[in-house]
Amino acid sequence: MYCRKCGEENPDNAVFCRNCGERLVEEVKKAEVITDTGANHQETRSTTTTSSSKSNNDLMSCCICVVVIFIVFGILGAIFHL
Repeated sequence: MYCRKCGEENPDNAVFCRNCGERLVEEVKKAEVITDTGANHQETRSTTTTSSSKSNNDLMSCCICVVVIFIVFGILGAIFHL
């Protein structure tokens, strides 16, 4: 698999380019077919998953926790310094 940004060749299972860090894998679309044998009815469900949205949420949560910890320690430091 080649990177669209820098042209580096990467392993087929790579998610990010090992040269520039560009995301190689786009969102994956899955289609699931469910067959109901009793009524000869077919239903197709399509789901879209993005791994980046979960990692972005995790990063944002982590940053918020760090900021809250700094605020708490700042308040406690100001209280006990006096």
